[in-house]
Amino acid sequence: MSLDESSLLDRLRNPDHTGENRCWPCTVVNVAIAGILTALVAVVAVELAAVVAVVSLVAIALRGYLVPGTPRLTQTYLPERVLRAFGKAPAPTEPDDFETLEKVRHHRENAVDADAFLADEGVLTDAGDGRKLTDGFAAAVSDELDARPADADLTDPLADAFGTESADVTVERDPYPSVTVGNRIREWPSWSALRVDVAAHEALTDWTDRWTDVPLEQRVNMLETVRSHRTVCPACGGRVERANEVQTSCCGVHEVVAVACTDCGARLAELDPTTHAGRLVS
Repeated sequence: MSLDESSLLDRLRNPDHTGENRCWPCTVVNVAIAGILTALVAVVAVELAAVVAVVSLVAIALRGYLVPGTPRLTQTYLPERVLRAFGKAPAPTEPDDFETLEKVRHHRENAVDADAFLADEGVLTDAGDGRKLTDGFAAAVSDELDARPADADLTDPLADAFGTESADVTVERDPYPSVTVGNRIREWPSWSALRVDVAAHEALTDWTDRWTDVPLEQRVNMLETVRSHRTVCPACGGRVERANEVQTSCCGVHEVVAVACTDCGARLAELDPTTHAGRLVS
């Protein structure tokens, strides 16, 4: 092999997902997908199928996977027990006992009924066959979105939302935005979804004095609820609609209620249809 060929292979190889870092379950699944693709192409042309097979296997060998985003898809959508079986679950951290007890006490004293809270505070209202954002609160969130450029750094407002210092927050934008707060990684289906959560948090902070007293995890869940009820896309101003959708990752298939813009495709939420059936209106 010439030096030029070796250099090219080195540039193509992804050490994060090959060698000792290779996920063998994902590799097996991707090889199976390559086999299926090859078989389908063989129906049209055997020679082309051979090319597909070779390219697919080379991609898996050098990159670690064939399906783009396989590692992120696996970590995002597989249950933790499955990730643990694959050796992908995040390493548990030893909690500070006093801090843990304080969080438990705070949650017990301040936990709310989320549906009742959002209704009592005038955030959501009944709309016949479901619920929707009140006009006033929807406008408040839109005002917060308009006040910050679409590509603005969200580190500081996220630190405020999670009650920590900016130095403890890391934001990664693509391909799926993720926010690391301390040892916890949280993900959003799009940059637009993350922007809406930040805007909704800021709107709720001004909207009600009760918001900051609600336990953090309840606030995170309620922000997703607010986000799922938006009808206007924060990215392009298009209409947001909801539809059942089957999602496939390298290690599983599941159904979600997809909340997305019909114009630009920006996805605001992916909800469990068993817990959100009948609760959403367009």
